[in-house]
Amino acid sequence: MKVHIHDNKKIENDTLIIGVPEHLNQLETIEVVNENINEKLKTLKQNHIISTNIGTVSTTLFSLKEKYVKLVTVGLGNVKLTNHSDYLKVFGNLFQYLKQERITKASLLFDTFQAHELTREAIAEILGQQSIQSIYQFDNYKTNKSAPYHIDLDLSTEKTDDILRSVEQGQSIASAINLARDFSQMPPNILTPSYYGEMVQKHFEGTQVSVDIKDSETLQSEGFGLIHAVGKGSHNGPSVITITYNGGKAEDAPIALVGKGITYDSGGYSIKSKTGMQTMKYDMCGSANVIAMIEAARKLELKINIVGVIAAAENMVNEAAMKPDDVFTALSGESVEVLNTDAEGRLVLGDAVFYANQFQPKLILDFATLTGAAVAALGDDKAAVFNHNADTTLQHILEYARQMDEFVFELPMTSTEQSLIRNSDVADLVNHTNGQGKALFAATFINHFAGETPHMHFDIAGPATTNKASHKGPKGPTGYLIPTIVSWMRHLK
Repeated sequence: MKVHIHDNKKIENDTLIIGVPEHLNQLETIEVVNENINEKLKTLKQNHIISTNIGTVSTTLFSLKEKYVKLVTVGLGNVKLTNHSDYLKVFGNLFQYLKQERITKASLLFDTFQAHELTREAIAEILGQQSIQSIYQFDNYKTNKSAPYHIDLDLSTEKTDDILRSVEQGQSIASAINLARDFSQMPPNILTPSYYGEMVQKHFEGTQVSVDIKDSETLQSEGFGLIHAVGKGSHNGPSVITITYNGGKAEDAPIALVGKGITYDSGGYSIKSKTGMQTMKYDMCGSANVIAMIEAARKLELKINIVGVIAAAENMVNEAAMKPDDVFTALSGESVEVLNTDAEGRLVLGDAVFYANQFQPKLILDFATLTGAAVAALGDDKAAVFNHNADTTLQHILEYARQMDEFVFELPMTSTEQSLIRNSDVADLVNHTNGQGKALFAATFINHFAGETPHMHFDIAGPATTNKASHKGPKGPTGYLIPTIVSWMRHLK
């Protein structure tokens, strides 16, 4: 989308977009080409030609002094109550409509889009974000591809201040979300662990972000015993992809972002059912979201340091694959008994979190499509978070999650789980429990490798993908928690 800003004196496009609140007296006087159109809007509302319900798009032919235009209105509801979530719906529905109708040029009266809880800059940023996020499509492997869609949008406003910059920031965040979606949508026969690393390296080439890749042989020689154990059942060996962004001072400790990158999960010898195996290409969504968080930090030029660690592997079955009852040595030097090969995510994250801790971060956040138990507990639209030594940061992140229309709820890690992860007769730790609280067990297992470093584990097994389209985009990967974590990072001091 190309955006231009000018005043309301002249409308050069055949499509005019206006936001309409529930109470039209909340609108200031709207003058377009020197004509007050408030009374005309009231008449259209009274005759039910346009709707003021939040996110409802209405259209009609509209006369201005100079010509007839296509009027597109979007309902804003009661602007005294309209919030960030509502505006995601407002602009998501708008841009999906514009794309559906293949409208490529339009004028938008920006000052009609208002909310008491949001600044003009915040509204502009949501507009920019939804102009890209809401109309995402992935047809890379189809022969009959959809025609690319672009729109030139004139934002009409008398006060430009930082509106254009805010639109561009929103677009940067959306582009990062769509990058995560692109990685997540790739079929597993193409996105192998090694190719994943190559793609990440190619994407960041020529930027201030550096990428280092450890291949299977390196992982084995350097003692990444858990990641290697998970990946050795596949012809496509595992990788660890380290992504470094230095936007802060050299002496500033980084934030560590760790992602589960299981590019395909068959379950291994604890094999999944034929229906349970479908969509397991999405078992790397946590890692794709980490890449996107770093991409957004780069585009927004955040003044912080980040180290990202991606544990990439295929969990497959061959004569070399790990088996239930096997014992492996983690990067930490501890032995781990494997009782369930389908509990592989906590294994790769154990090594990855321990490795990330070697960068002496101030905080470790890991993201993973980890357990069905988290979905059973919270539903498929909510993420679980587990916190160790990071109470204050957790409260900040939960607040940003509420603002960004993402649902995150804390679950506990207790002495019960700390005892259970050591419940092995033959090794220091065990990767599975047959009892209750399996999401809690998995989180505690991963957290063990963070030591005393503040650590949060996000289980996004439910909301990492969606099976229905919405104002945020089509069904498929969602980029869940990218807006939340990016918003939190933007406000770090």
